[in-house]
Amino acid sequence: MYPGPAFELPARAALRPEGLFLELRDIGPGELQDPFLQHTVQRVPARASVVQIRRRDVLGAPADVAPAGIIFHVGRCGSTLVSQLLKQQGQVVVYAEPLAVNEILVPPQPWSRAELVGALRTLGGFFARHAGQPWVLKLSSWNTLYCDVVTEAFPSAPWALCVRDPVEVCVSLLERRPGWLRDAGEPSHRFAAVVDPQRSSQSVAEYLARLNAACCRAIGRLDLARGTLIPYETLPDAVWDTLAARFGLRVDDAARARMLLAARSDSKAGVGATEVFVPDGARKRTASPLALRQAVDALARPELERLAARFAAR
Repeated sequence: MYPGPAFELPARAALRPEGLFLELRDIGPGELQDPFLQHTVQRVPARASVVQIRRRDVLGAPADVAPAGIIFHVGRCGSTLVSQLLKQQGQVVVYAEPLAVNEILVPPQPWSRAELVGALRTLGGFFARHAGQPWVLKLSSWNTLYCDVVTEAFPSAPWALCVRDPVEVCVSLLERRPGWLRDAGEPSHRFAAVVDPQRSSQSVAEYLARLNAACCRAIGRLDLARGTLIPYETLPDAVWDTLAARFGLRVDDAARARMLLAARSDSKAGVGATEVFVPDGARKRTASPLALRQAVDALARPELERLAARFAAR
């Protein structure tokens, strides 16, 4: 393993023919209070360095650097609240949507599956060393499409899937489209081969419904015994009542009080901000166009219901 300082946070990654390159930042784990890791990288001035791990060495990366838990989600479903509340537990470091994971998983993937698994394990080793204690990996929503690669990299790690009514998710994505969805619905979209292999979507709304369904199908191929389903309507209580224990984290009365207080604020507000969270599910359902509701009912909702039934039947 690379022998650099423990506080070197892996901020970026690149897969090259000669190996895995990681950009490291001198940022301590205590700084990771922003909703997303990249916000911390932008906020905290820090020395940067680059380390290379040879491609053949990546294949030998151990699997025993696994996180205490992995958070998958379908987007706009409360996953940021989950990760921000876990930070209040006090004895875990949460890496929220790290760009380094995205840069390893994003298609077209230039390495073999075994090498991608090794790259994720290598990155996990850097996170584990940086944390110096239990750590949780909260992923970007599209990473859920490749959840099988992630769980192969960390086979001992329990995981959770955060979900929400697909209509509300899709309305949110239509209203505030992230950069990776700017060309959603186009045949050239980088995830189209997984989301819509027949390139049959007639609208962006239909493509988003297919995306939601594809995430549920991908999770359904995992070992559900290692997983936990976290519906949006069970938050925030599910974090301290269910998820923390699944991740091996103890929540005492003081930690629960901190979580309750944090849950009152908008989880995506920056460090120091105190914006109050305002529920918006009813507004999103009212704002949903008929075509979107029809696409969700035909494509996304059946997949979510099948997945929920399988979790309930365990």
